[in-house]
Amino acid sequence: MNRLKTIFSLLAFASLSFGNCKPINGDEQISDLFLYYLLFQALANATEENCTFSPNSSDALFNDEWHLHNIGQFGGTVGEDANVSPVWNQSISGNRVIVSVVDDGLDIRHEDLSQNISVTARGLNLLNGTIYPTHSYPNSFHGSAVGGVIAARGGNNLGVRGAAPCSKLVGVNILEKSTIYTSDEYRAMVNESSRVSISNNSWGSPDGYGWLWPSSSLWQQGVNEGIRQGKSGKGTVYVWAAGNGANGGTIVAPVLVDNTNYDGQANFYGVMAIGGIGQNGKKAAYSESGANLWVVAHTQGNSATAYTTAISTTDASGSNGLNVGGSSGDYSLGNYTKKFNGTSSATPLAAGVIALLIGKYPELTWRDVRELVAYSARKNDSIDSDWTTNAAGLNINHKYGFGTVDAVNLLTRANTWTPITATLITQTELSLSPNTPIPDNDIVTGATVNYTVGSAINYIEYVDVEFTSNHTYFPELRIEITSPSGTKSVLSEPHACVNPYNNSLCSSGNTSIASMTGSSTYRFGLARHLGENPNGTWVLRVFDSSATDTGQINSVQLRIYGR
Repeated sequence: MNRLKTIFSLLAFASLSFGNCKPINGDEQISDLFLYYLLFQALANATEENCTFSPNSSDALFNDEWHLHNIGQFGGTVGEDANVSPVWNQSISGNRVIVSVVDDGLDIRHEDLSQNISVTARGLNLLNGTIYPTHSYPNSFHGSAVGGVIAARGGNNLGVRGAAPCSKLVGVNILEKSTIYTSDEYRAMVNESSRVSISNNSWGSPDGYGWLWPSSSLWQQGVNEGIRQGKSGKGTVYVWAAGNGANGGTIVAPVLVDNTNYDGQANFYGVMAIGGIGQNGKKAAYSESGANLWVVAHTQGNSATAYTTAISTTDASGSNGLNVGGSSGDYSLGNYTKKFNGTSSATPLAAGVIALLIGKYPELTWRDVRELVAYSARKNDSIDSDWTTNAAGLNINHKYGFGTVDAVNLLTRANTWTPITATLITQTELSLSPNTPIPDNDIVTGATVNYTVGSAINYIEYVDVEFTSNHTYFPELRIEITSPSGTKSVLSEPHACVNPYNNSLCSSGNTSIASMTGSSTYRFGLARHLGENPNGTWVLRVFDSSATDTGQINSVQLRIYGR
């Protein structure tokens, strides 16, 4: 305990010294380098607190956290929550599991977060180049809200409670930068990755455009390093917000815009894309669907006509952040907010549940974790017409992925899980270049390409589809691919589109894949075929939903990840 107090004293001393980011005067006796030396020494010798948590203890706003314990307090479906309480009752709280919050900063002095800030992992502020990740602007709050959903301290008689109330947070402030470089993305993915079990990313490509956004090679390199070397070689688990751009209209009159597969970060094989459902268990109108979607978690949803209750969590302290103190029906205390929403809040809920898993079973690898999440997911909204079963027996749905994150199901499945020991094989198949014309204004026949796979893999973990086309208006295309086992995945649907560079409607004749991305090839991701055998003939079909614009399927190439 004395060592811990010493560490916090040094951290406080250094943070006060660096917090205002002012350059030191030349005649000051204690230099920046010396302060950094003290801080680094404290971190090097530190160990994370062994936190204890009683689920029967008090947190003032816990009854508002329906996403953790839904008893119908806001008119939702009883039991439609992350199902964490029975896990807490087994003394599982995510103790010492480090979660990186990659966001717009993290309020490490917050009364309900400070006890759960990691003392072994250094933060990173890409705005000012320090290890101090706290928000720099008064309206920033997002990362602190994310952090609260994951790891607000439980049982301290304050505010809210995180899903993993004894897990530890390390902040990476990337989003306060006005210009984010690919090198920033890389650094955000690998910061302290040897210590980080989970990287939470409630950010991504801009929403509401219907545009294709490839991920950078440096960002991909960072994720690849994290999954291969992170968490002492077991691999960091990356969770990624699926996106909030599905609906460009209203709840009553929706207009389809974004699919999470249009985001080249959310559809990367090294991450799990997380969608959002409301307190009724149904998809939030804004939450993006996609064949790459892994699972969903709870956030603000909607009825047939209106949005329902949002998420209660930590806000930036005092008058900063989203809640300036009782504004617009929020809590009177500005340290908390009950207005957090989007897949931004669903993603950290999934991260918190995963932290419970890793806290109990720390030897699990990133591949074990993602498959456990898939196999344990609960089938929500069971009457939805898109539910089907893949050839491995997994429930799949473009709106919900494999289903809803459920802590009890996850820990139960892990109890009998056989760890994955086989090496991950990545096999890039030969490119097929048929140059097949896509019939114009034809949603019945379409264009078909048969693609044969013969590989050493017999169990799919993920699939990339490299699709090349010169069609002059991509947003009018429907692209489907069917596996040899007969499982169909929709890669793209006809959708509304806005050019993000001039904020005008996308123009006919000039909205090809190449005009959006700089390349005529775009990579789609497939999660839905987990566990299937990839060998045999895959069938790609493309339909054109409107007249005038034309083009071809120039080439197709599959990359299979599996064992």
